[in-house]
Amino acid sequence: MAELFAASLFIAGYAAIALERRLFVNKAAASLVLGALLWVVASVSLPGLEARAALREVSVDIFDLMVFLLTAMTLVEILIHYHFFDLIERWLRSRPWTQRRLAWAIAAIAFIFSGFLDNLTTTIVGIQIARRMFVDHLRLVMGALVVIAANAGGAFSPIGDVTTLMLWFAHKFTAETVLLQGFLPSLALALVASALMLRRVSTRPCTADCAPVSVPLLMSRSDRTIIMATLGSFLLPLLAAGLHLPAYFGLIAGLGAVWLLIDVLKRARPQPTHLQADIKKFFQQTDLESIQFFLGILLAVGALHALGVLDAATHWLLGAVPSAGRIIISFIGLGVGSAVVDNVPLTAAAISTLESVPGPLWVLLTLMVGTGGSLLAIGSAAGVIAMGMLPELTFGKYLKLATVPAAAGFAAAILVWLLQYMLFIA
Repeated sequence: MAELFAASLFIAGYAAIALERRLFVNKAAASLVLGALLWVVASVSLPGLEARAALREVSVDIFDLMVFLLTAMTLVEILIHYHFFDLIERWLRSRPWTQRRLAWAIAAIAFIFSGFLDNLTTTIVGIQIARRMFVDHLRLVMGALVVIAANAGGAFSPIGDVTTLMLWFAHKFTAETVLLQGFLPSLALALVASALMLRRVSTRPCTADCAPVSVPLLMSRSDRTIIMATLGSFLLPLLAAGLHLPAYFGLIAGLGAVWLLIDVLKRARPQPTHLQADIKKFFQQTDLESIQFFLGILLAVGALHALGVLDAATHWLLGAVPSAGRIIISFIGLGVGSAVVDNVPLTAAAISTLESVPGPLWVLLTLMVGTGGSLLAIGSAAGVIAMGMLPELTFGKYLKLATVPAAAGFAAAILVWLLQYMLFIA
């Protein structure tokens, strides 16, 4: 009875999250309330101190993820403050490229950057650059393409997406596994979608048709030093993993080093520069609402696992001993489902219930749920952000511009992964 009540409560809570705009309910608040209520149900239903022990186990994994996200977001805010992304825009403008080649370059930048920045931040930055450089219809095309490229790039890196972080922290695959086995499928997705979306883009020089340049940018050697140190910090989680330390340890060390560097350079260069910014403001500018949303969802899924709801659902879908074929089909189905359901609870449910799944299949899951959200504008946080930054990019406009290319890329990623699996793994 408690299991049925908890499942019903989760469905109702998630419906409130999905309909937040119509119900005027903040999704972070709804997820936190949902997580808390489900653990109350678990505490009442489970004997003795089982609920407390289960909550303690879930909290360790949540702590790792929350610290990593908070630290990574702070480092991104530092890059924004020191105009790193403005530098990229000016570099692009300095190239004598056609519109089509410039569009390909922005898509490539979104794909590459989302491998070490999160795909949401990459989408924000990519659209900021695209809307400064393109106008009218091409601006909308680029906004949709940045979403697809950023989601694809985040799926092959252990730190590129929340779902890859979750799977990496749960020891479902190593950093080397997801990089080696996820890169080619992700690249195939990005290339196919980009080719389909940009095939009609003009090959004329961009100088006459692009948006005008923004204000001049002045940058000191100290600013550049801090940018390089901040970018280097994103490589430290891989080093920490090699030393058998938690991945967030590397980012914490990198943030501390950058913070000290800023303080030292402030004293060495007392004249007014970007160095005068208070780094504590960067903490305040991080997207705490998204972190709280993830916290509530992970708590809710953890409660469902403690109550046995997820185990029952998995047994019903896959059987007692699921075959590799059924798992592959199920993971592809989860990817399609992530176009309408957030990928975080889908991934958390899979982690909680599937134990003896080999690493390559987990790579498929992160590819599917990380990129399936690109099929619809509402399927990923990146798509929702894009619609907010480009009001003309409505749900229907995205459907017309990007859904078919995204679906073709999604199919290409599946094909490439299956070829890899059959040739080198199975």
